[in-house]
Amino acid sequence: MLQSEVPNKSWLVFDDSTSIREPSVDVNLPLSANDELIMHKLIDFVRYSQDPTENKDHAIRPAVGLAAPQIGANVNMYYIRIDTTDDETKQRTIIEHALVNPKIIGYSSQLACLEEGEGCLSVANDHEGYVPRSFRILVEGYDYLKQEKIKITVRGYEAIVFQHEQAHLEGKLYYDLIDDKNPWLKKPEWILL
Repeated sequence: MLQSEVPNKSWLVFDDSTSIREPSVDVNLPLSANDELIMHKLIDFVRYSQDPTENKDHAIRPAVGLAAPQIGANVNMYYIRIDTTDDETKQRTIIEHALVNPKIIGYSSQLACLEEGEGCLSVANDHEGYVPRSFRILVEGYDYLKQEKIKITVRGYEAIVFQHEQAHLEGKLYYDLIDDKNPWLKKPEWILL
């Protein structure tokens, strides 16, 4: 753990709170002690949630990302951890991004959505449906783990996770993008992931 508390559900802010809909603000670098604690909590929460040994009773739902507004801090920070295993080679890959003041500066016109829809730790009642997002994006920000400014292009599932977390910083939630009349509406040109 990067901080002293064991992650738990009481850290989370839900979509019935007005603060989850407020836009976040940039933070100064280097991070203040308080902002560093927020980043540590984001990292610890996601890592803990994915650890079958630590989170053996599933006290918290496994997460691939968490944005600062989800733990009550309306600052521009989020952490993403995608843990995958290749079906053929059985090789495990972990992709981690701990971004400060991130911005999506480029979007592809090609849209994609997750076959099963999206979910969110801050949404009490799941909302079913397709959530259209750009298949490829260009992201810039300060990577806390690398301790440097980065500019990266991400695609597919990773791009969807980035857009989901970035939306939190703008006070938006995934179900805002679901079609009101037909939640499972999918245009033929969209890529289904």
